[in-house]
Amino acid sequence: MEFTTRLCKTGDEQALSLVGQATILETYAGITEGDDLIQYVSTELGVADFRRTLASERERAWIAEASAGKCAVGYALAVSDDGAKLFSSFELKRLYVFYRFHGNGLGKKLLGDVLSFAREMKSERIWLEVHEANHHAREFYKHCGFVQTGAELFRAGKGSYRVLTMALDLEIQE
Repeated sequence: MEFTTRLCKTGDEQALSLVGQATILETYAGITEGDDLIQYVSTELGVADFRRTLASERERAWIAEASAGKCAVGYALAVSDDGAKLFSSFELKRLYVFYRFHGNGLGKKLLGDVLSFAREMKSERIWLEVHEANHHAREFYKHCGFVQTGAELFRAGKGSYRVLTMALDLEIQE
């Protein structure tokens, strides 16, 4: 199966919300409390949330679509850190691909889009948080050059879950 990735635009909110909610449930069911998952996706990944994301100058999102049918199957979201220069460092807030499409390079393709953007913005650092039990994602990020820099608690619903922070320092190219 072939895929395309592109920067999101107004009108992608519904697809991003559906993929966001479904991939979170798919990834964390059995790892976290179901009520916490439902509350999190309901309050953080709605159409209105993605509408705000796409309107923000501090956030960028990329969508992955199956070439046949143009159905969304994954996405990446970058959120600029506060600072004088937009995206000089930023959080890779989400990079999710439906499990069915893992292992075919789609996650790398989305991450490649994010890294191209980082080079364009002359970013110095990308960081992220990953649930400590999400071994597949941790290994993916480690393979892509991210290193663990710490750990903290992430609130979802009524629960708190341990996440690892990882970072990738980028060389600024003149």
